[in-house]
Amino acid sequence: MTRTRITGGQAAASFVALSCVGFIATAPVQVSAQEAKDQPVRLEGVSVTESAIEEDYGADRVQSPKSTAPLIDTPRTVNVITTDVLKDTASFDFADALRTVPGITLGAGEGGVASADIPLIRGVDATSDTYVDGARDVGSQTRETFAVERIEVFKGSTGAFGGRGSAGGAINIVSKMPRDGNFANADVTVGTDDFKRVAVDVNQKLAEKLAVRINGMWHDADVAGRDAVFNKRWGIAPSVTWGIGTETTATLSYYHYETDDMPDYGIPITSRGQLDGVLPEGSRRPADTDYDNFYGLADRDFQKTKVDSVTFQFQHDFGRGWVLSNTARWSRVRNDYIVTNPDDSKGNVANGLVWRGVKSRNSLNQSLVNNLNLAGRFKTGGIEHSIAMGFEMSASDTDRYSYSVDTGDSTCASLADYNCTTLDNPNPSDPWTGTITLNPDSGVLTRAEDYSFYAFDTVTIIPQLLVNGGVRWTSFNIRASGSSRGVPYSVDKKTDFWTWQGGVVFKPVENASIYFSYADSATPPGADVGEGANAVSGTNANYEPQTMENWEVGAKADLLGGALSLTAAAFQIDRSNIRDFNPETGDQMIIANKARIKGFEVGASGRVGPVSLLAGYSYTDSSLRDSSADNGNALPNTPKHNVALTSTVDVTDRFSIGGGAYHASKRYADTANLIEADGYWRFDANAGFRFNENFSVKLNLRNLTDKRYVTKLRNPHFAVPSAGRQALVTLSASY
Repeated sequence: MTRTRITGGQAAASFVALSCVGFIATAPVQVSAQEAKDQPVRLEGVSVTESAIEEDYGADRVQSPKSTAPLIDTPRTVNVITTDVLKDTASFDFADALRTVPGITLGAGEGGVASADIPLIRGVDATSDTYVDGARDVGSQTRETFAVERIEVFKGSTGAFGGRGSAGGAINIVSKMPRDGNFANADVTVGTDDFKRVAVDVNQKLAEKLAVRINGMWHDADVAGRDAVFNKRWGIAPSVTWGIGTETTATLSYYHYETDDMPDYGIPITSRGQLDGVLPEGSRRPADTDYDNFYGLADRDFQKTKVDSVTFQFQHDFGRGWVLSNTARWSRVRNDYIVTNPDDSKGNVANGLVWRGVKSRNSLNQSLVNNLNLAGRFKTGGIEHSIAMGFEMSASDTDRYSYSVDTGDSTCASLADYNCTTLDNPNPSDPWTGTITLNPDSGVLTRAEDYSFYAFDTVTIIPQLLVNGGVRWTSFNIRASGSSRGVPYSVDKKTDFWTWQGGVVFKPVENASIYFSYADSATPPGADVGEGANAVSGTNANYEPQTMENWEVGAKADLLGGALSLTAAAFQIDRSNIRDFNPETGDQMIIANKARIKGFEVGASGRVGPVSLLAGYSYTDSSLRDSSADNGNALPNTPKHNVALTSTVDVTDRFSIGGGAYHASKRYADTANLIEADGYWRFDANAGFRFNENFSVKLNLRNLTDKRYVTKLRNPHFAVPSAGRQALVTLSASY
């Protein structure tokens, strides 16, 4: 793997320069002509090699055409998870990848929220704020990385960039696309817990300006430390690009992905400790039992998802900095599951029993998205403008049903029908003879249409002073019909709103900046088109949009000729009309009129000598602000402290070692702060050896100390334990 190398003397000199000006001002580091000759060519934060394009652990730009400045001049916190980070950490899914970024936690689906990836950025649900190549991707699913080039995480309100939602931030997944050249990569991974995986990536030029790329994956593995839980999936992603190396390019791509998993809602949350005086009155904790225990039924539970999407991307470079681009995507996502909810609402755990309750869904989401963007540069007098403007539209339909499942008596009066089991010795292979039927009366049909116009401008008043601004107008129309606890409803609601963002960037030297920014967002009911916590229903249709204002002040510095980036930021987020599901009724309700989230984040990414580094720490202090008894309490799933450190050291040209350290402090599942999960530290390790230019091997030890902690909490039912220790060996071939 090609990596940019900086000498130890250069690194030391740069850190001394940085300290002299208080974290952000340093003289640019000079690289000798001979050293520059030995470096790989770099384009917009990536290294160009003969076989592929690699980024190491740092990046200086994001993929979005709406971005009008490099990251050093962008007045917000942006984290980029590069291909090298994904490979070195063996991050094969979304949850693994997002672990490398501070300030992100994972939520749990239940009831009205689908069992799928539910990332929270700075304490705010970003489920419907996930994008693929800049186009919103709302279907509920657990995402894979086999066709991913990198993942970009935007912190703070991004309503001007994304329209509806985008309250705490957004995530953009950049897909692997055809390149100019020929290469083939194959990875075969085996490991403990019956882990098996094969991934291929082939790029081939068919003509001077025509290239194809095919990515494929097959994955079959048990989950370490979780009895009877497994993941099976496969996918393929072909793409073809016309016009490589010319002013006009067009790319057609297809993505197909299927999963067949045993879903896992973990262990019960219980109040049993109150009986022993261990817990204060009203408090609940994950049950004190073996974290390997699985309370589901192998003969009943399943989760099958299927994702298909077709994307057409067009770009024309007019010259002189003007580029027209368009992205159009059709997608279809099916999420079908029955999962055991190890509920303790009847107090069964006190008697050593667990009811095998059921949560289910059979949903189909179909979406059509089109983004048209014009970006360019011009001058008015002596002032330079870098602008982006465009139009976006989307139409999305979700048909959602649930199953009727015979689950017996929730008081666990009898174990004979296996709908109940013991707390300490559950058997997933218990025979189950109940009935499962799709409930036609449970249907919720939702259609959302979204139209937006936007404009952004980065104005360079003088080389040391930049002003950034953006505005978006959005018209969001949601229609839904269904029933809530037997009461039919029909909703047809239109919401028009403006969102804004602006910032000022001061550059004391070329490779450093100090900034201040403001942004807002609005999340109307139904923003996730029936696939998450913002689903519209008869109970919330007339709610005002959730709104959020974000202030951020920070500093950035690119050191060592751009090889290492340092960032620091303090932020404050004010939220209004905060909604969540009522755990008793399943209906959505306003849980607080206002909340404030404030904190700071520091980070480093890139390379120092032989060391590749992606590191960050975030402090997030959240509090509800209203007249209820919960006033002053922390928001759910928002730990105060979060650490993410990933690093790899090239010991020699062939041998590397590395690892990771990840920490989250305690967090709560509810606004009353009565359901709590302890904080944790997790450590990973890896070692790699390259035999020659074509073959290499890597060992990954995940959760090195076998620390068992809670990854997801759901009020008031369950806590999902982490995977245990796992060893993986990957043999890679590259041509």
